[in-house]
Amino acid sequence: MPAAKQAELVLVHSPLTGDVLWQPVAGALRARGRTVTAPALGGTLDGAGPHYPLLLAAAERQVPPGPGHMPVVLVGHGGAGPLLPALGRRLTRRERGPRTVAGSVYVDAQWPHPGRSWLEAVPADQAAWLRGLAAGGRLPPWDTWYPERELADEVPDPDLRARFRAGLPRAPLAYAEEPAPEAEPDPDRTRTAYLRLSPQYEETAIHAESLGHRVLRRTSHHLSPLTDPEGTADALEKLAVRFTDRAA
Repeated sequence: MPAAKQAELVLVHSPLTGDVLWQPVAGALRARGRTVTAPALGGTLDGAGPHYPLLLAAAERQVPPGPGHMPVVLVGHGGAGPLLPALGRRLTRRERGPRTVAGSVYVDAQWPHPGRSWLEAVPADQAAWLRGLAAGGRLPPWDTWYPERELADEVPDPDLRARFRAGLPRAPLAYAEEPAPEAEPDPDRTRTAYLRLSPQYEETAIHAESLGHRVLRRTSHHLSPLTDPEGTADALEKLAVRFTDRAA
């Protein structure tokens, strides 16, 4: 069996979206014979915080003990980026079925900001804009942050768009103000990669590149896991095979 087949892909969606985001890619990868887990974090932000521990516990719970010694490759989209280092640490240290993390792929994702909140990690004008969106201590659903036309252009299928929207939470502003876990990205540059889907994340891709991580760029859009699952799956496999070849 090729080395690429020997890692389980753990597809983590942003806390600001729902697990629908990864479902098409998970289906495409499973059709290729890959083992895939796509944790659903819906409802995790409904209650009181602290929120990062709840998100991490929910994701960890849904990653099963591995068959044999199968490692995992952690994949985070958007706001899931800051979760990956701490999730990897939890998986490797847990008592029930610990897992080896072969690598991590950040997909159009925020770069980890350990010890700092999301609002501290973004420019001051963006932080002020986000605070201005909040009402009653909660942010509106992510799709309302931008003009309606943008979402329709990225996800033209109305049924798919409706399914995606149905899973969007009203995240508490406190989540954006909470310090991220004190877990640094893997210092081994060969075990971390960045998949840039849209030009909006080019600056983050350049940052990852400056640290020595592999960057793969696609000319697409932020929600292309929904609309181009095969192309996204191809890109993930190209990156994952580097991790598993090295570990083999």
